[in-house]
Amino acid sequence: MQTTRIHYRNLVRQLLPAHKRQPVRLWWLRGLLSPLETLFASFDKWRSDTRMMINVNSQVAVFEGYLRKKYGEPIAIKVVTYDDGMLRVSLRAEGDTLRLRTGLREETTREAVPLRGEIRAQFGDADFIVYIPTTVDADMIRAEIERFKQALVRYKIIQQ
Repeated sequence: MQTTRIHYRNLVRQLLPAHKRQPVRLWWLRGLLSPLETLFASFDKWRSDTRMMINVNSQVAVFEGYLRKKYGEPIAIKVVTYDDGMLRVSLRAEGDTLRLRTGLREETTREAVPLRGEIRAQFGDADFIVYIPTTVDADMIRAEIERFKQALVRYKIIQQ
């Protein structure tokens, strides 16, 4: 959703009739509207933050985007969830897009198959890991995670 921006300088000029657009009048009316412009800028920031808070949930991409926007780290904050690494094998009717490549028939690429427990060892007892830079306070991130995570979900915060 795109927010509407009000250009107060242009608005004053458009609302005055052409014969009354003298520089002194324009400056005076723009001076009267400058507090309104500052008030609307703070309201617009509040509106944007409120819309973002309404849409935040425990989905990985949404939560990661929320943390990145709130703490001003566009790339450095990352949420990684547990993936068991199972092979993605499809039926013939589903198409060849997910077909298992074994490397037996002149195929040069093979699917990477993790060893049993290999991925789980990286996560330990956590269901997801949040990577944050050292400039961000880990306690603030922990509070945000506790606010939005589902019940009985465990996590780790790794500061890099």
